[in-house]
Amino acid sequence: MPILEGPKEYMQCATGLGRPDKDEAATLARPRKPHLVRFKDDGLVPNHPRWPFVIYKGAVDLGEGPDPAAVIEDL
Repeated sequence: MPILEGPKEYMQCATGLGRPDKDEAATLARPRKPHLVRFKDDGLVPNHPRWPFVIYKGAVDLGEGPDPAAVIEDL
């Protein structure tokens, strides 16, 4: 519920609840090989002719640990 996100965010910020510490956040990142995708120009989505879209599959372990959004923010 959006109405609860404000108080939830405030409590997490004030208490650190659900946030990983810096060492824990670093251990959740895993080295991965990038997957590059190039798209043809369709006139709708702006593409750079030389820069691909880069995907790192499974680069962060978001298992049964802290809040996934907090992990991504800290990394």
